[in-house]
Amino acid sequence: MKTGIVFEIQRYCIRDGRGIRTCVFLKGCPLHCPWCHNPEGLEPCPQRDREGRLYGKEMTAEEVTQAVLRDREYYALSGGGATLTGGEPLAQPEFCAHLARTLRSAGVDVALETSGCIAPERFRTVLPHLDRILFDVKHTDGRALKETVGADADILSENLRLAAQTGIPVVLRSPLIAGFNLTERHFKELGALARQCPAVERVELLPYHRLGEDKRRRLGLPCGEFRELTEAEKTFALAAVKEEYSNAEML
Repeated sequence: MKTGIVFEIQRYCIRDGRGIRTCVFLKGCPLHCPWCHNPEGLEPCPQRDREGRLYGKEMTAEEVTQAVLRDREYYALSGGGATLTGGEPLAQPEFCAHLARTLRSAGVDVALETSGCIAPERFRTVLPHLDRILFDVKHTDGRALKETVGADADILSENLRLAAQTGIPVVLRSPLIAGFNLTERHFKELGALARQCPAVERVELLPYHRLGEDKRRRLGLPCGEFRELTEAEKTFALAAVKEEYSNAEML
């Protein structure tokens, strides 16, 4: 029986795909975003923080599905379902694909939230079992992406192309990080990318927040010098995207 390492199952989520959803957080991520608000998901194995709190538990797909099905009535009413996230869920490709297949067999709408910066062969394993994809485009500049978070823009582009071929609805998401991607060029290029990809149905912008800073300290990880954005900066970013692609929103 296939098992994976899950560090949280969060119910009643409304900003992680269509409708009311349950988010399943899988451990492991190949990137090193210094602003990550789920730092407990970076390491692939269960771990404890300085206060002794355990992050990560081995679970079967059937156990996760039973937890997700507790809110099946909310999914039916809202058009929601489950969102597989992390970490990077495709850091556990076999379990991620098996879990997505098990959830869909139980009648649950399945979304995948991914950086897209995972080998295309891993991405292909899960594609047949998805109803929608949330692509996290951290930067449209390949050099900045590689230097800051260790991601490969060419792999992201290839995986976005693969998703478009399937016709699965895609939402492009981008964090708003002052000092990293808060530029007119990035947001216009993000909008142009959405316009050029027929599978994309929306762009969502996610302003930086400080909720992950305390977790980073408890895990002994450095905290970057990041700040929350002003309303003027949020307005600027959204307007820049909308110059290229109108269906965009700030979360």
